[in-house]
Amino acid sequence: MDTLHFRHLVADDYPLLLQWLSLPHVKEWWDDGDDTLEKVARHFTSDPDTVYRFILEQQLPEQAPIPLGYFQYYLEADGSIGIDQFIGNPDFVGKGYGSRALKQFCELIQSQHTVSRLIIDPHPNNKRAIRCYEKAGFTHERTYFSEETCTHVYLMARMMSS
Repeated sequence: MDTLHFRHLVADDYPLLLQWLSLPHVKEWWDDGDDTLEKVARHFTSDPDTVYRFILEQQLPEQAPIPLGYFQYYLEADGSIGIDQFIGNPDFVGKGYGSRALKQFCELIQSQHTVSRLIIDPHPNNKRAIRCYEKAGFTHERTYFSEETCTHVYLMARMMSS
């Protein structure tokens, strides 16, 4: 049986992030223009005190961990916590790892913060992500046009028990 775990993002992960960010299944939904190692390094070192960044890994007995994806969370002004994530390793897309990891990530956040609400905001056309988030306990709150990202947002929330 495999185990999923999160470790903090480090500079040695930037080449892997660059590779993942260039893959069609990631780039379609996560494209901040990070197309060079320098841009990835700059982006993923910004806001170190407010954005908490992790690499998701699969651990099998007696094997080196396999990096699967990228997860981050940040504190919102209203006291909720926002989450962004993607499964970068194409061998693990569409196999249930996203919802499983997201449930575990929510537990990690709750172990470190007192929070009643987690939010995530996929594009309304990202049906795979929406299904994943629903499996992890998120429900649709509203759809709106974001001035910040200049795109539509399908805002979903998961209420956390105290």
